[in-house]
Amino acid sequence: MTNTPVADVRGSTPFRLGYVASHAYRLTFEINEIVEVLRCRPDTRIYSFYRSRGRVTQPERVSEIPSEIVTWSCGRILAALFFFCTRSPRRLAQSAFALAWASKSNPVYWVKNAAVFLISLPFLADARKHRVTHLHADFGSSPATIAWIGSRLLGTGFSIRYHAFDIHINTLGWRDPLRRRKLRDADLVVVVHHDGIRHLRRRAPEVDPEKFRMIRISVVFHPLPKSERPAGEPLVLAAGNLKPQKGFDVLVRAAGILAERNVAFRLRILGDGPERARLTELVRALGIEDKTEMPGYYRHLDFARHLAEAAVLVVPSRITASGVRDGLPTVIPEAWLSRTAVIAAPVSGISEVVTDGETGLIFPVEDADALADCIARLLENDGLRARLADNGYERSLAEFSPEKNVGELLREIESHTRRAGVA
Repeated sequence: MTNTPVADVRGSTPFRLGYVASHAYRLTFEINEIVEVLRCRPDTRIYSFYRSRGRVTQPERVSEIPSEIVTWSCGRILAALFFFCTRSPRRLAQSAFALAWASKSNPVYWVKNAAVFLISLPFLADARKHRVTHLHADFGSSPATIAWIGSRLLGTGFSIRYHAFDIHINTLGWRDPLRRRKLRDADLVVVVHHDGIRHLRRRAPEVDPEKFRMIRISVVFHPLPKSERPAGEPLVLAAGNLKPQKGFDVLVRAAGILAERNVAFRLRILGDGPERARLTELVRALGIEDKTEMPGYYRHLDFARHLAEAAVLVVPSRITASGVRDGLPTVIPEAWLSRTAVIAAPVSGISEVVTDGETGLIFPVEDADALADCIARLLENDGLRARLADNGYERSLAEFSPEKNVGELLREIESHTRRAGVA
C-alpha cells in the first residue's frame, strides 16, 4: 500500500470554501445563507451532515441552490475510506488517532465521534477532489467535528459558527474535551449573538479572544400584506419546536389570565414537538380550548400567512434546568419583516435585538402575569403596536440582511485563513 500524503492545501492553491451544514434542507437560516454564499462564491462546495430531506421547510429556496448538496451514504463512506487508505493511510491513521485521543475520557462521545469520523470521509474526499482550502462549519457540534477532522486530514483551515444548543449544551456535553479542542484549533469562531461569545469564553477561557466575531444570521422572508381590519378577535401568534426551552406553557398560562380578564384574543401556536401533549392538557385545564389553536408543523410560506393575520408575535423563551435555551430565533426578524409587533423574554441573544419599548416589549422570564399585561397592552394600543412593528422592520433590515452578513462572514473567513497561510 502506498502512502501518498494529502498535502496541506493552505498556501498552495487559491481560496476555495467548503460549507458544512447541519441540515441544508430543513434549517431556514442555513438555506438562506447557502443561497447567498453560492451567489458570492459559486465554486463553494456544500455538505450536509443530515442527509434525509424529509420535510423541506423552504422548497422554493432550496430550488434556488444551483449546485449539488453533497450528503453521505454507506457506499460513499466505504469508497472514501478506500480512497484515503490507498492515498494517505498515515494521515488517515493520525487523524483517527487524534480524534480518538481527544474523546478518550468519555466512551459515549468516543463512539459518537467515531461515527462522525466515518461520515466525514465522503465530504473530505470531495473537498480534496475540488481543492477546498477552508471548511466552514455551521454549528459547533458534528459539523464542527467534520471541519476539525478536515483540518487534520487535508490541512485545510476551518471556522465554526455557533448558534444556541451548541453553546448552551448541558454540563455533560462540555465534558467532551473535543468541544474545547475545536474552539482552540479553529481559525475563526463566529457567533450569532454577543451573549454566546461571553458564554463560550467562560467555557474555554484559553481560546484566543481575537478569534471570536459576532455576525447575525441571514433572514430572507417574503411577507404577505396585512389585513387592515382582520376578522374576529385579534390573533396572538407563537411559532417554533414544541420544546421546554421555547416556554410555550408560559404563553398558555398568560392566555388563561387574559381569558379571566375578558380580553378579546385568539391564540395560535405553530409547530410540533415533545411538549404538545403537555400543552394540550394545560389548555384544557385552563378552559381555553375555544381560544387556542395548535395546528402543528408549518412551512415557511405558511408562516407568512399566519403573520399577515397576527396582531402580535410572542417569543416566551426560558432557560431550562440543564441550561438549554434559544439563541436568536429567526421568527423575530421574520415577524418584523411582516410588520408584526414582538413580545419576548430576554433570553440569550433576544435582548440584543428586542429593545423594550423600541422594537418590542420585554417581560421577565417565566412571568405569565407580566406577559399577559404586555399582550393586553399591545392589543389595546394600535399606535404602539404599529410603532414597535415599524422600528422592528428597520432593525431587521439593518441586522439580518443576507448580503451584509454573508459578505462579512466571507471576508472574515478569507482574512483569518490568509493569516493561517492561504495564499
